[in-house]
Amino acid sequence: MSLFNFGHDATETVPAWRELSIFSAYRLFLATTLFVVYWLKLPPEFLGSEHPELYSQVTLFYLILAVLLLFITFKKVGRYHANTRTQLILDIVLLTLIINSSGGLSTGLGSLLVVVVVVGGTLIPGRQSAFIAAIATLAVLLEVSYSQISGDGVTKYSHAGLLGATFFATAILAQTLSYKMKTVRLLADQRGQDVNKLAMLNQHIISSMQTGILVLDSHCRVTLSNRSARDLLDIKSEYTDIALRYFSPILAEQLTKWKTDLRATFDPIEIKPDLPEVLARFTALESGETLVYIESATALSQQAQQMKLASLGRLTASIAHEIRNPLGAISHAGELLAETHEGDPATTKLTDIIQRHSARMNGIIETILSMSRRKKVDPKVVILALWLESFIAEFCDINRIKKNDIELAVYSPLARVSIDEEQLQQIMSNLVNNAWHYSSEQSDVTRVKLGLYTENNDVIIDVKDNGIGISEEIQQYLFEPFHSERQGGTGLGLYLAREMCQANGGRLNYIAGEGGACFRVSFPIEKQEVLH
Repeated sequence: MSLFNFGHDATETVPAWRELSIFSAYRLFLATTLFVVYWLKLPPEFLGSEHPELYSQVTLFYLILAVLLLFITFKKVGRYHANTRTQLILDIVLLTLIINSSGGLSTGLGSLLVVVVVVGGTLIPGRQSAFIAAIATLAVLLEVSYSQISGDGVTKYSHAGLLGATFFATAILAQTLSYKMKTVRLLADQRGQDVNKLAMLNQHIISSMQTGILVLDSHCRVTLSNRSARDLLDIKSEYTDIALRYFSPILAEQLTKWKTDLRATFDPIEIKPDLPEVLARFTALESGETLVYIESATALSQQAQQMKLASLGRLTASIAHEIRNPLGAISHAGELLAETHEGDPATTKLTDIIQRHSARMNGIIETILSMSRRKKVDPKVVILALWLESFIAEFCDINRIKKNDIELAVYSPLARVSIDEEQLQQIMSNLVNNAWHYSSEQSDVTRVKLGLYTENNDVIIDVKDNGIGISEEIQQYLFEPFHSERQGGTGLGLYLAREMCQANGGRLNYIAGEGGACFRVSFPIEKQEVLH
């Protein structure tokens, strides 16, 4: 087994080299102390008293060697075990010379060798630590033998034997403690790796959750948030130590009410007009922090809308015959009356009123029935840029509109969504029909503009006309059924458009602004909740 074997040991570790570096630093401190104390004539006076010249040369060499070995250890030159064995043997040899030149074991300097043996038992595995203890014992015996031969001839082997026994006992104890410490360290490292993996897994799960997570400290400041929470609250980046009221005053108000009554429940809130409604739930943590779960109310809204439609369908199915049969009779009677009194202006005016309102009633019933019989959502991936171009061309042909009267601006040509294509057709038809009806043909501006782009993980379609816009009084009734400012309208177009958007996991909102009315259809890019 060579003491000088260069290369890297397969068993060497960073902690082992670090421990050897600590001992190297101790060696440098010891060598410096022994050298400085002697040259400055500081106590104890026995240092170098027996052989001053030998002591001065050995301590100087030991100091230079300590600096060199510290550099080698920091640079991790050679193999760890060979390095350690070589350094410890050099320590034993030089310290034995220092002990001999200072008066022998009676000075108590033999305890310096105990430190070397302890380090050997700690840093070197198995029988190699016993080898270091044996080398130290042999060095002590040689020093005693030399002192007896060259000195007064007094036998000191009992002292050397006791010190040698101490070396071996110390080596065994150090080896045992080192083994236990390494076992504990390996176990701690393994547990640390497990904790890190678990933390990374938790972070991945939380970051990919569709439910938003906020952690608030005792002062209602945000200390942690996941991406879903930032999307739902329209937080642009991962802010920390910012008060919740800065992001959402309404949510902060709910939190204050919850702290006064932990059993309180809250209705969904709307952070911004173009964002989905969210439902917040609060939980107190043992650390004094508050965990806030933020969920999109889209799924609940979809279920409620589906129940509403189902109820409406059952209602219309039960009264269809009761209304349509008398309505048909009224319409037919009006036609007969008009034929009987043909040429009478007064009768013609009255029969026209009957026919017009009968047709309007029949249209309302047909619309409601078609809505109640609406098939299940059948989503398919649709590339919106191509689809919108085709839709506009078809719309213009059917309604005999000049193609330059409807403009399409595509800012995200690859945007795609998963949606029922037939329902997308109905949504866009309703919106573009309304926009065209309320647009102004006297303006030099394009009458209807459609914009396709992505924003905040949403695919957005804006439909805007060049009309006068919608007043604030009317805006609150926009999406209510049977409410229409349009002559002959049923008031169900926007209502149905929003219902179909929600059924496909999207949103339809009116965006107030200058220069006409703007309706915005939004669909999430990553995941859309679709009701079947």
